[in-house]
Amino acid sequence: MTRGMFSDMFCSLSFVKACALGNDFVIVWGQDIPKQKSLSILSQKLAHRKWGIGCDQVIYVYPTDYKSIFEVRFFNADGSEAEACGNGSRCVAKMLIDQYELQDVILKTKAGRIKALILNDGTISMALPKPVSVQSLDLQLAEKFAIISSVFVDVGNPHLVCFVDDIGVYELWGPILETYLYEMDSSLPQKVNVGFAKIINKTEINLNVWERGAGFTQACGTGACAAVAAAQMLGFVDLRVNVQQKGGTLIISLNSDHLLLEGEAYLIYRGDFAVH
Repeated sequence: MTRGMFSDMFCSLSFVKACALGNDFVIVWGQDIPKQKSLSILSQKLAHRKWGIGCDQVIYVYPTDYKSIFEVRFFNADGSEAEACGNGSRCVAKMLIDQYELQDVILKTKAGRIKALILNDGTISMALPKPVSVQSLDLQLAEKFAIISSVFVDVGNPHLVCFVDDIGVYELWGPILETYLYEMDSSLPQKVNVGFAKIINKTEINLNVWERGAGFTQACGTGACAAVAAAQMLGFVDLRVNVQQKGGTLIISLNSDHLLLEGEAYLIYRGDFAVH
């Protein structure tokens, strides 16, 4: 087979592999993808840890007519699309700020606009829209996993936050509760992200998140925001909170206008992927 014949069988897609608190991403320029390709199917291929690059989520970035504004779409490893991702957004912001030598960028997501800027220590600070909805729920499962209370939070994507004594219950209850809300109330989303939070004190929360479409991940940015919003509604925490997850710590602040999320983001390597 000649080189020309082989090259006709696939296109080469450039990507950036990035990580934030152990949550890993493949970032791709959306305009480079052939129009006939399904982003859902492509995302499953790219995210596969044996047959692809491997990641928790694939992110597609599209330039706009404005230098510092970009459209962003997030796809989970199972091919489902997410409205937003805090850790992924920080990685995209880091890539764009580095590549274009910007001080800040605006990301247009399905959950709304996110303004991100780089701080002096290299971490990324992001202003996210305030939660659309924060409401207490009765799961009718309290006695089964020592739940203190549960809150549904819409931060652009849906989260169920369960305050528990042992956040290790995520492994058993995460996949169950991911779809339970819709069975309980069909007006709620068919699948939600599920956070298991333990209050340490007024300024610290420990958190495990079972992400819809991805399962357990080392950290979840929007999950941390949802946990703090829920905890503040219940009077458990102050306005600035450290959220400790297995991948590391995020700092979440809430004011009258928006949520502020601060945390690290790293670009690991660049490469090319053969898309057949």
